[in-house]
Amino acid sequence: MNQKTYIIDGYNLIHKSKRLKKIFTSDPQLAREELVSMLSNFFSSKKAECILVFDGNLNIPSSLSNRYVRVIFSQPPDKADDQIKKIIMNHDPKRRKNLIVVSSDNEIINCAKACGTGRISSEEFLKILTSRENTHELEDKPFVKLTEEEIKRMFGDEGSYS
Repeated sequence: MNQKTYIIDGYNLIHKSKRLKKIFTSDPQLAREELVSMLSNFFSSKKAECILVFDGNLNIPSSLSNRYVRVIFSQPPDKADDQIKKIIMNHDPKRRKNLIVVSSDNEIINCAKACGTGRISSEEFLKILTSRENTHELEDKPFVKLTEEEIKRMFGDEGSYS
């Protein structure tokens, strides 16, 4: 069995959580740290990799990463959305089925669909993250792969994201 890699849209997830959003309004760094802590606790019992992506900011310390969560800040002018799409597109197409994108951003979700990547909305992931019985729920979530024609309609005749 291949290890799953979760690519998480950090600010999208923070803003879907009432508690984290409230913290974010007064202390964005504390909200990021709290999210990393929650994800660390969650992924410490999973055989999966977690990549947490935030929009870049040169004034934010990069010491948020730990053994369970790798934190990436996009490099301006790129945004987190661009970074997430690059991570997906840079994976071998045969291994993209092992990626699971966590976001409620339609552009990211559409890219993930087109690439055959699994996806979970930020709202659904928060329910799993905060539930007491979250042992195998993520691995059981199905995903829908787009047909070649749907991909062509989305991205033109080249059939790939550019």
